[in-house]
Amino acid sequence: GSRLLDGNGQPVRLRGMSLFWSQWGSKYWTADVVDWLRSDWNISLLRAPMGVESGGYLESHDLEKQRVVTVVDAAIRAGIYVIIDWHDHHAERHTGRAHEFFEEMAQVYGHFPNVLFEIFNEPLKESWHDDIKAYEQEIVDSIRKYSDNVIICGTRQWSQDVDVAAADPLMGGNLTYTLHFYAAYHKEALREKARAALSMGVALFASEWGTCSFDGDGWLDLEETNKWLEFLEEHNISDANWAVNDKEEACSALLPGASSTGGWGLDKLTDSGRFVRSSLRGSAANISGGSASASEIMAESTLASMAVNLQTALVSSTPGCAGDIENCKASRCCSTPGYTCFEKDEFWASCKATCTPGVNPDDPPEVQSPWSCAVLAPVVFEGSSVPANFTAPEGSPVAQHGHLRVDGSRLLDG
Repeated sequence: GSRLLDGNGQPVRLRGMSLFWSQWGSKYWTADVVDWLRSDWNISLLRAPMGVESGGYLESHDLEKQRVVTVVDAAIRAGIYVIIDWHDHHAERHTGRAHEFFEEMAQVYGHFPNVLFEIFNEPLKESWHDDIKAYEQEIVDSIRKYSDNVIICGTRQWSQDVDVAAADPLMGGNLTYTLHFYAAYHKEALREKARAALSMGVALFASEWGTCSFDGDGWLDLEETNKWLEFLEEHNISDANWAVNDKEEACSALLPGASSTGGWGLDKLTDSGRFVRSSLRGSAANISGGSASASEIMAESTLASMAVNLQTALVSSTPGCAGDIENCKASRCCSTPGYTCFEKDEFWASCKATCTPGVNPDDPPEVQSPWSCAVLAPVVFEGSSVPANFTAPEGSPVAQHGHLRVDGSRLLDG
């Protein structure tokens, strides 16, 4: 079968969580959250999905890189594995920017056994051979100038056409291919595609999966989730669940307002969050004799009502400093002399001469929520604070498994 092996040549399966898009879920991109997920959720893997478009890296590269560094540094200190994810649906349009990002990250982090690189989150319906593969081969070659660490390569159609990639693979070693699924929508047909890919000798990595529908919302299908978890265990496929965030949608792990420092009780978790936490702690999903069934976990509470989320619409796509009526949340700077970027809430900030905390009566009625008036200043990228010779804590996943490698279709330890 297709296996990831650890530094001792033994098969290893990493399990953990994915954070949410960095530009919209950054309040959970903290060292405290990393430590809590390690200690309470028992994760061995954390995914850092750095947003590229819609207010992400293309507009605010220093801010986004600093968010990545905060999480990666914390993961290294905690002794867990961490995925640096170029979270983009159009990466082939941003090849130059991806080159600069991954070359820098590979130089900084490429010698740490903790770090894996995910170079294209979810390609859409572009040609695998002409567009996706061509882009990914360039980025693989860039990373390989500085690091031999495992690289996770996105596949066509929202990282589902793993069989197409397996039939026409990239050149190079220590490569795995991305399999994404959402259990309420993706079922046996996608598992068949995964089996076909495995039969061709490639390794797969489920770097994102959900208990709900493909849009991150809808209903939970925990019975189908159990089938997927059984499949991942059978084929030794590592996985990261979407997502550590409090957005009001079914696949979020946290209820709105959950602390950005961790310490969450069960009353702060969604139904999905409780299910996944229990699975990671080894007492759910029935994939290895666990006692809790999907129906039992669902019976713990009723799903919270789902609300429409306007985050994407609220983020300006204008590059550079923001104009007077644009969202300056990403750029944190203003094009009008004398104006300051003042924060309204976690989704919106605006350039103004002054700001008074509270509700602004001049705002349109539909958005008359309070302004915090916190001043947002441009972030200066400071780089990693982890010593180059840092040793993973004794007993941690990285101390146990070391550098990972792919042996043909198998992911091995160091």
